[in-house]
Amino acid sequence: MMAVKGGRRAVRGFAGMMLVMVLALLGAARADGPVCVCVSGVACLVDEDGQTLLEGFEDAFPVRQGALYAAGSKGDYRLYDAQGLPVGDVEFAMAQDAGDCLIYRQGGLYGAMDETGSVILPAEWTQLIYAGAGGFLALNSDPLDETPDEILRVDVFGWVTPTGVYTDSGLAPMESGRARVAVNGRAGAVDAVGNPTVPMKWLGLAPSFENGLAVATAESGTGLIDVNGDAVIPAVYDWVERGDGIIAALDASGVDVFSADGKTIIYSVDGENLEALVAGSRLLVRDGENARLYDETGAVIGEYAPGFGCAAGLNGQLIAWEGEWGETRAWLMNPDGSASSGRYQHILPLIGGRYAFAKMRGATYYSAELGRIQTSWDYDSLRLGLLDESGAELLSADYRDIRALGEDRLLLISDDEVKLADLNGRAIRTWVTAETAKATAE
Repeated sequence: MMAVKGGRRAVRGFAGMMLVMVLALLGAARADGPVCVCVSGVACLVDEDGQTLLEGFEDAFPVRQGALYAAGSKGDYRLYDAQGLPVGDVEFAMAQDAGDCLIYRQGGLYGAMDETGSVILPAEWTQLIYAGAGGFLALNSDPLDETPDEILRVDVFGWVTPTGVYTDSGLAPMESGRARVAVNGRAGAVDAVGNPTVPMKWLGLAPSFENGLAVATAESGTGLIDVNGDAVIPAVYDWVERGDGIIAALDASGVDVFSADGKTIIYSVDGENLEALVAGSRLLVRDGENARLYDETGAVIGEYAPGFGCAAGLNGQLIAWEGEWGETRAWLMNPDGSASSGRYQHILPLIGGRYAFAKMRGATYYSAELGRIQTSWDYDSLRLGLLDESGAELLSADYRDIRALGEDRLLLISDDEVKLADLNGRAIRTWVTAETAKATAE
C-alpha cells in the first residue's frame, strides 16, 4: 500500500521506462526574428514570412537567437546578423552564445569574440568558459588526458592568473556563479575567479547549479547542495530528481517531495521497494501492483496499471502511455489527469502547445523462444503528424520529421519537400528536397 503522510520518507527511482524518440530542435529564435532552415540540401536564413535573408551555403545554425547566425560549410563558418549581413571576419569551426560574448573554436582551440565579431581572446585555449564580469576560466593543456590541468583565470586583456586549482574532467559552463570541476574521481565547483567554493569531495555532482542548487552524491547517498557546498537536502537518499517546482528524493522506504528550494517537504509517499519518476510537477509512483500519479500537493489524480508511464508535455500537460512499445498506447493528459487526446503510437512535444504524433506499420509473428506473439515494427514506415494540446489533429501523419524552429515556426519534412510552416501547419514557404531535385533532373 502507498500512503501520503507528512513525515520524512524517500523513494527508489526507476529509469528507462520507455524508449523515447527525440526530435532535434534547430534552435529557438525569437518569435519576431529569422529562423535557420538547414535540411536536405537547404541551408538558409529566412524571415517570418519565408523571405530569404541568407543562402548559398552548405550549413547554417543560430548562434545568438534572433540576432546572430553562422553560415558556411561544416567546420568553416562566418558570422551574420539577423538581416543576413556579415559580422566581423573571424572564421570558425563552431560558435556558441555565452551571454556577454561568443565562444568560438578555431583550429581545435577556443577563443572569444563580441557581438560585432571582434576578437576578445584569440583561439589558443584547449577549453574556455565565460565566467562573467568580463573574465574567463581556461585550460591550456589537454583536458582529455589523465593528467590534471590547472585552471587559469584570463581577463579581457589576455592577462593570465594561475588559480592553483586542478581538474581532470574539464570545465562545465558557469551557472549561478559556479563551474563544476573534478579531479581523481571527486567533484566540486569553483567561482568566477577560480576559487574553490564547493570542496572536491563529492562522488558525483550535477554539471550545473540550476537556480543555485545541484544534485550531489557522497558515500552516504544523494542530496542537494547550494553554491557553497552546504547541504539543502541531506545526502542520504538513493536518488534525487528535480521537476517543475518540486524535487523528489528517494530511498527504499518511500519518497519525499520537496519544494523547489529544497527546504520544505510538501508530502511523502510510504512504501518499500517503490519506483518513482518526476514528470513536470507530477510524481509517478509504482509498487509492482499499481501506479499512482500525484499532483504538486500530494493529491492522487490517477491510479493505473503497473505499466503506466508518463513524461512532461507542454503547458503543464503530460504525455502518458500504457502498453507495449509500438502499440497505440500514448495520449495527452491534462494537469488534472483527464485525457486530452486519443491514443497514438508515440507523442513528442514541440512548441506552442503543439505535439508530433507518430504512426508506423508492424507485422505480428509467433516467437517460439518467447512462447508468445510478437510484433516486428517497420521503422522505415514511421511518419509524423501534428497535434494541438486539445487533441485535435492539425496535420495527418505524412511527414518523415517535424522540427521546432523558434517559438512559432515548424519545419515539415516529407519525402518530396521541406516546408516552413506556422503552428497550425500552414505552409509559409516550400523547398523541393535535394533527392527530389536530383530525381527530377535525371
